Amino acid sequence: MENIRECPDCASTNIVQSTERDQLICRECGLIQPLMPEISTPVRKKAKKTVKKKRKK
Repeated sequence: MENIRECPDCASTNIVQSTERDQLICRECGLIQPLMPEISTPVRKKAKKTVKKKRKK
């Protein structure tokens, strides 16, 4: 995960982390960026398929 210290849109360093929604929010321009990398999504889908296969046996 990248450590964002500056907003990519307005270059502000006034960034806050929302732990409720796993997001980084710029207080200057309102840009919202996900905290978790999107790479994890396919892994979760694969894990669910594996669980379903095990239950069928």
